Amino acid sequence: MKKLKVFIAEDHTILREGLKSLLQTDSDIEIVGEAVNGHEAIQSIIKLCPDLVLMDLSMPHINGTEVINSVKRREPDIKIIALTVHKSEEYVRATLNAKADGYVLKEDTHQELLTAIKSVMNGKIFLSPGICGKVLTGFLDKNNSSQIAETSWDLLTERERQVIKLIAEGSKNAEIADRLSLSIKTVEKHRSNLMRKLDLHNASAITSYAIENGLIG
Repeated sequence: MKKLKVFIAEDHTILREGLKSLLQTDSDIEIVGEAVNGHEAIQSIIKLCPDLVLMDLSMPHINGTEVINSVKRREPDIKIIALTVHKSEEYVRATLNAKADGYVLKEDTHQELLTAIKSVMNGKIFLSPGICGKVLTGFLDKNNSSQIAETSWDLLTERERQVIKLIAEGSKNAEIADRLSLSIKTVEKHRSNLMRKLDLHNASAITSYAIENGLIG
């Protein structure tokens, strides 16, 4: 039988190595690659084309939600399970909107992770029991409203999301321009736009927003 090719994107070494050790006890699973930041994850996943990606959402450079979105646009058949500590409805919704196939909490058991893997490989969406109640409550609340409100994250473009994460990680405009292959003027425009949309007034406020929304650890 063909082995399930799994790619792990996790920037914390101990967690990544522990995850590999757990999965390698299953003879039907083969770990084909790993990444420690968002840029590396996108490049390696597209190159290796695994069957399944286990994706930490709080990744350096490009966050996990953006990685999922980018990979799914190019290779929609690759299954992706978000693996995270974040339980908020806003975070779950953003991840599912990016077309993730599953959402597993890092506090879940090994067996729950294996159940999630089996479910998504069978074409189903898997949500951790730890967040199902929050998602259902949010869904019912929204259906009882006459209008669905956008979250602050929904207001940002993909490029603005990349810029806000880099700002929060301490990158200057010139460094962001170089990393994203943009002009400094364009970076300044994105920075101004995202600060206006989120009503943030300085780099410290941007960093606080990024931490509160799980964009950085």
